[in-house]
Amino acid sequence: MRVSLGTVSGYAQTEKQKLGEATDLMAKVLNSREFRDAVLSSKFTGEARSPREIYESIRAAKENFTDAADGEVDLNLKLENFSWFQRKVVGYTTPSSDTITTNRRFCGSYEPAEVAGHLAHEWLHKLGFEHDHAATRDRPFSVPYAVGDLVERLAKGRLTPL
Repeated sequence: MRVSLGTVSGYAQTEKQKLGEATDLMAKVLNSREFRDAVLSSKFTGEARSPREIYESIRAAKENFTDAADGEVDLNLKLENFSWFQRKVVGYTTPSSDTITTNRRFCGSYEPAEVAGHLAHEWLHKLGFEHDHAATRDRPFSVPYAVGDLVERLAKGRLTPL
């Protein structure tokens, strides 16, 4: 799998450098045995698909704004200063948009592995995976949260390519 950047707006040069490191890490994780094995052995909440079907959806990379499953993570990204009312929001995306918007406040303090996990979380929404809006007991075990956390954790360690 490749991670490809499309439109990238709002990022300063140093933020773009961190973004490049994060997307490289994300690609390494998605193409690792550790990622495959962890997803296949996970139990996700709020999801009718099996872990194998979830893994296959991730590998196919059929985003809701593309015509074909091309095995490529397509990222259109926007970095913004969120309002005071959104100060705890790391980022978001909507079903009607192909763009992932990230709060500059978090981008500045996050390490590349954390950015990779955030991008994975938001990108999984583009594959049709959802989670509870409120901070419920089950939300951490939804596909976007669990896999985003997995990407972040694995990005900090040694990986074995598929």
